[in-house]
Amino acid sequence: MSDVGVATGYEPARIVRFRHVVKVYRVGDTGVVALGGVDFDVREGEFVAVVGPSGSGKSTVLNLIGGLEAASAGAVEIDGRDLGRLSQEELTAHRRDRVGFVWQGTARNLVPYLDVLDNVRLPPIARGGTIAAERRSALELLELVGLAHRAKHRPGQLSGGEQQRAAVAVALANTPRLLLADEPTAELDGASAATVLDALRGVNRELGVTVVMVTHDLLAARRTDRQLRLRNGQLVVEGVPAEPVGPDGRLRLPREALDALASVDLEVEVRDDGEVRIRRRGEGGGTRAW
Repeated sequence: MSDVGVATGYEPARIVRFRHVVKVYRVGDTGVVALGGVDFDVREGEFVAVVGPSGSGKSTVLNLIGGLEAASAGAVEIDGRDLGRLSQEELTAHRRDRVGFVWQGTARNLVPYLDVLDNVRLPPIARGGTIAAERRSALELLELVGLAHRAKHRPGQLSGGEQQRAAVAVALANTPRLLLADEPTAELDGASAATVLDALRGVNRELGVTVVMVTHDLLAARRTDRQLRLRNGQLVVEGVPAEPVGPDGRLRLPREALDALASVDLEVEVRDDGEVRIRRRGEGGGTRAW
């Protein structure tokens, strides 16, 4: 997605826009601020990771994009429509037609007494139709995530990684424009997590689906196009992940970082959470980090 934009000069449309979004949860007589005025965009066709520690507001971002919760203030826009101005019927249509969900717990993703193929067939049937002829069939979706050979198995007969890949296929059955994944690799070993990330990247590239993934795993986040890092309900980093080079731990910085930092006196800070901040000497902690 990013390479095509650079080569052609075409800039994909903003499919998600957060404009000074605040989310406050009421706990008894107290208000707990989950998001404290967050601004960002996600462009069509991107694969974006929302990262941060527990309680930073990651899942709240996903719930707001999916229309599962409403912002307390500010605007959440999907395809130019402010979700806060939609009726309940319109929000239901948004969740059903525009967004696919992959949850951390497989019990929320798959019906245990149906085989994998019928799980993928279920969403369009539930909305009163079938997977249309011009769309990919259920079996083609399973092929895309590498599970066609497991089509007649029930979820309990699959490994954790296979269950999550099946969940990706289910989430795509209604051909959504947005795929939202909440900690999809949290319960998996490294090898299984890699297959799930491959599946997410595959559908992103093959179908052009925009993917927003919440994760606390920095290695998983490195597989995406861009990271949005949250801390205490605030967006503290928005940028392209640096890529490791070789066994000595060196980093390859994105071109935008090199251009911004050329011919200046630099200082480097390594934080406790593994984040590396490179900035002009003398600038404060609010500088951009890669």
